[in-house]
Amino acid sequence: MPAETVELRPPRLDEAAAIAALANRLTEELVGERDETEATVRQWLQAPELDPELDIQVAVVGGELAGYADLSPSGEPKLWVDFRVPPSVGDDVRDALLTWAERRARERKGSLVRGVTRDSDLRTKAAFERHGYELIRNSYRMRIELTEPPPQPEWPEGVSVRPASEADVRTAYETYLETFEDTWEFDRHPFDEWRYWMVEDGLDFSLWFLAEAGKETAGVALCKPWEAEEGLGWVRVLGVRRPWRRRGLGRALLLHVFGEFHRRGFHAVGLGVDAESLTGAHLLYENAGMRVHRRTEIYEKVLA
Repeated sequence: MPAETVELRPPRLDEAAAIAALANRLTEELVGERDETEATVRQWLQAPELDPELDIQVAVVGGELAGYADLSPSGEPKLWVDFRVPPSVGDDVRDALLTWAERRARERKGSLVRGVTRDSDLRTKAAFERHGYELIRNSYRMRIELTEPPPQPEWPEGVSVRPASEADVRTAYETYLETFEDTWEFDRHPFDEWRYWMVEDGLDFSLWFLAEAGKETAGVALCKPWEAEEGLGWVRVLGVRRPWRRRGLGRALLLHVFGEFHRRGFHAVGLGVDAESLTGAHLLYENAGMRVHRRTEIYEKVLA
């Protein structure tokens, strides 16, 4: 029986729920968890850095959604392909989406393409390797279960913490830029793009925390509930400015976040981190009681 044809096309906004279900099939088949909601997929489909007709594709097989990919800039000429194909879907879908991503990257004058996959997703890893990608780096999703109240934070002398407000968004952004300059190949996203991803409608600013020393911002912890798992808090940004590093401020901010989520009845807190962090962030999180929950792998292909 001949294989069914893989059709690639731009997605429609009204397909957000179906794309979320497809992305969740991927993580449910691999690790038994869900990662996406219709709201998060709507964010992808309307991202300001993407052309929705050219930079996003869904794969359709037999009239059903079988895969999703988008191609976004990250310090061009580097581009990242976000690639969602469940393990139960055939490799022809992976091959079609990767071929499209490389063609689109060349149209955008890209010199290399990177993609991320979970270490347990053997079919996607094999697809990357089949297309000439090489494994270059790893990252972790770390997590702590809040089975009991966490230790009280010990703040460095002269430092206090407060919840943010909408008026603090620019300060949070500038602190983020400064504190993440030391991370691997950091890309300085423009303010409007950063705000699009960080300040969603209905954002609870009481889960954004600013550590201050007098009138100066010393560090930030920008958090939110994880939409796809009830009771999971998520740390999107945790950063300490250089003058206040190695004083215990990062640990204090993290414990403060744990305490606030615990007080609100959340059962766990998670975050993502580079496994080879230049600042040793993963060691800080481990020391505070977090453990590696998932491992992901970064693949790269240099385009001729």
